Amino acid sequence: MLIGIAINLNADFASHTLPLLGLMLLVFVVVQVIDNILFQPLIYSSSVKAHPLEIFIVILAAGSAAGILGMILAIPAYTIVRVIAKEFLDNLKIVRKLTENLE
Repeated sequence: MLIGIAINLNADFASHTLPLLGLMLLVFVVVQVIDNILFQPLIYSSSVKAHPLEIFIVILAAGSAAGILGMILAIPAYTIVRVIAKEFLDNLKIVRKLTENLE
């Protein structure tokens, strides 16, 4: 946004710069929504071998519980918990279902 303002310092603010800033904001929001809702769960799910909805729910729960730091640490912590559960609690049906894709 600052670059858009800096490039158009000599232009009329109301008729040129403000619509440009609105368009820049719209593009930014659309790209962020697509990245956060579509790409990140798909990438995370293929790397940790979990369903994208599972990853989405884990990130949302961690964000509600621990904020931004929780969202950052959610996938690594979830993967560690899945591996530990597979090794020590494999006799439980739910653990077998959640860890069936792990080697």
